Amino acid sequence: MSDTPVFRLDRRMFLRGAGGAALALPLLPSLLSPREAKAQSGQRPKCFVHFRTPHGAIFGANMWPTDAALTQSLFYADHDVRRGDLAAPTNANGDAVISRVLTARSSVLTPALLAKMNILRGLDYPMYMGHNFGAPLGYYDYDKQRPGTPRATIDQVMAHSPAFYPSVASVRKRSVAIAGSGTSSGTWGYNTPGVRSSGVASSSISGTESSLSLFDTLLAGASSPGGTPRSPVVDKVLESYRRLRNGNGRLSSEDRVRLDQHIDAVAELQRRLETTTSAGCQVPPRPTTDNLSLRNSGTFAGDPAKNVEYFRLINEVLAVAMNCGVCRIATISIDENIQNLTFTPRAPQGEDWHNNVVHPSTVPGTNQDLVVQFNQVFFSQVFLDLVSRFERFSNGAGGTLLDDSLLAWGQENGNTPHFSFSLPVVTAGSAGGALKTGSYCDYRNITRKVSGDSSTGAESNFIWSGLLHNQWLGTALQAMGIPKSEWSETDHPGYGWKATYQSTFEYLFTNKGYTSAQAYPASMWQKTGELLPFLSP
Repeated sequence: MSDTPVFRLDRRMFLRGAGGAALALPLLPSLLSPREAKAQSGQRPKCFVHFRTPHGAIFGANMWPTDAALTQSLFYADHDVRRGDLAAPTNANGDAVISRVLTARSSVLTPALLAKMNILRGLDYPMYMGHNFGAPLGYYDYDKQRPGTPRATIDQVMAHSPAFYPSVASVRKRSVAIAGSGTSSGTWGYNTPGVRSSGVASSSISGTESSLSLFDTLLAGASSPGGTPRSPVVDKVLESYRRLRNGNGRLSSEDRVRLDQHIDAVAELQRRLETTTSAGCQVPPRPTTDNLSLRNSGTFAGDPAKNVEYFRLINEVLAVAMNCGVCRIATISIDENIQNLTFTPRAPQGEDWHNNVVHPSTVPGTNQDLVVQFNQVFFSQVFLDLVSRFERFSNGAGGTLLDDSLLAWGQENGNTPHFSFSLPVVTAGSAGGALKTGSYCDYRNITRKVSGDSSTGAESNFIWSGLLHNQWLGTALQAMGIPKSEWSETDHPGYGWKATYQSTFEYLFTNKGYTSAQAYPASMWQKTGELLPFLSP
């Protein structure tokens, strides 16, 4: 065995052991300069995934943590914004509870995973949006009409940026859009892909619904390492590990703990997978079940378990494909009517869910409970399922695929149907350290309540204006490493149409004694090119 257990290659650090075995180490700042560590982080590719769910309409008390969770404040733009550390106490049923919707098994929503998430409240579309497909990603299609000044959705800005894909030699698809057949995918590109000056296309990008089709597109025929399974690499580098841990005077106590945790985690992962890590990606055999076979079964509607499995089959493919690098951008748009699912025992029955569940859900009772169940099951068993899959893949540098990714969940509307205030954004992953995580951020201006109307029911007293959703769009683009020169606007430094409230809906503000222009002043628009408050590392 070599006298030098640690060696560097292209600013990466390895343990070297018997038979030429090498094990990548986490970044150890006491042995690696901060400048090298930053460069190493910047080299790893990033992934972006966005889920869009319909309607919103979740009472604030059901969606968010309590105000007691907010322990810090900062004056920003024209009002105080607040944050607190994310916490999810475990209840008697063994569930980790952030809020009624943001609840999952404590074995899934662990403190470690929670520390890699953010929950963002108080982000507003700059206009009354009504029903829409593309607004969460920047295509502000009020009432599903073409925007007055359309913008490509941010996933397509990323997909055609040379900063995101310096090379596409191993990329099969720059991005995939997953949506039900016969509805919009919620993602729009340019007439000439990647060319902003060519204008935004009139139709959304075609979506894929079948999990088998997704596998065939992204993974069929991809090479998978073969040969005789090797002994776990941890076993081969133990002596070098011991010499580094116990004999290197430069290794700090903090880095010694980090090294121990890394070795233990790698060993545990290899035991769990009953295989060894190796160069390249492990491509599984083609699945035998297509999610469409579930959806087309007579018992699919009204069966939450089958509704969840429909998306888990997609998640399986996406996680492997992104770990392999054959695609690093995906959007998933959920439509209860087209996809015939609600994650509840009540089937959608065409427009029944929209008309007879969502709209009457503005008062406490059975309908609000159904809206809560829809979103809680989605969060705990679909969104967190993909997050957990990303967390299980190593990034080869002591972290995980999730650490180098940004997974986000956005909704069609805020806490009342059609309204554009406090659009929920739930994220996981720091995009390679570009974002600080572990926060519940509340960007509402709690001195500016917004007027409800006859449609907002019991939530009429719980609507406030906040910061602009455009700033979230710019934050996501910056986190993915897209230069501002590729997306900033001429009339504000962020991304997206600088829309104004339609005169028909100005009463939402004037009923409370101010105007929409005062709710979203010039000083706020000038902040849209910055990372959202509290998210800077």
